[in-house]
Amino acid sequence: MGLFLRQDDNRSELQSKVAADLQQKLHQTSALEGESSQPDPKFLENQHQTRPAGVLIGLMLAILVGLVIYMLTTVQR
Repeated sequence: MGLFLRQDDNRSELQSKVAADLQQKLHQTSALEGESSQPDPKFLENQHQTRPAGVLIGLMLAILVGLVIYMLTTVQR
C-alpha cells in the first residue's frame, strides 16, 4: 500500500488536478471554520471525571509493584 501512495512521479494529469482541487477545498473549509481548537460545550457534557479513588488505587498498585520488586531482589541475596 505504501508503494501505491508514493506514486507522485507517475500521476496522470487528471490525478494531479483532482489532488490539487481536494487540497484547495481542504484549505477553504478549514479557513471557513476558523480552525477553533475549543470543543463544543455540548460535547463536554457527561464526561467522566477522575475520582480520588482512582488515584489512590493507582498509587497502591505502584507501591505493591515496588514491594514485590524489593522482595524479589532481597530473596536472591
